[in-house]
Amino acid sequence: MSSDRHSVPVSLPPELVKELDSLVEDGVFSSRSEALRYGARLIVREERQARLHDQTDAEARADVKECLERKRVS
Repeated sequence: MSSDRHSVPVSLPPELVKELDSLVEDGVFSSRSEALRYGARLIVREERQARLHDQTDAEARADVKECLERKRVS
């Protein structure tokens, strides 16, 4: 195993393992590990995007609130 990787034990339901094996057999992935790495990258990317969206939404709402408050004062 390459020194730039860590082993992460994972338990999966048999149905999911069967689906992963099918993807490997169909040539979509070269191994279960490759498929799981791909899935992990998708989860991380999706979570980052969701957090960024939430942060941007909160900042935009704060900006709108601030603008409305300034209008009321003037």
